[in-house]
Amino acid sequence: MISKRNRTSSEHIGYGLYLYFLGLSLRNVVKALSYLLTVKRSHVSIWKWIQKFHYQRKSSTKKKQVSEYIVDETMLKVGSEFIWLWIAIEPETGKS
Repeated sequence: MISKRNRTSSEHIGYGLYLYFLGLSLRNVVKALSYLLTVKRSHVSIWKWIQKFHYQRKSSTKKKQVSEYIVDETMLKVGSEFIWLWIAIEPETGKS
């Protein structure tokens, strides 16, 4: 469906993005779209589609600062040698 502000249908944009993320260059995507779908767009248009529809990281997935860790240390005997093993654990989530 072509809206008033988009010259290109969302199906054609999706196909162009698919071709680009498969590994084609911008100019080769333009060639493929014009050959397969008779959609004539510039490589700059393809680049703008990529910028617009590129995956955006959600702000809620930011890494938070941790003020303290729990550190556990153990001495292990490996063969004839002794080695130290340290593990740092975040107290709130229990992740190491």
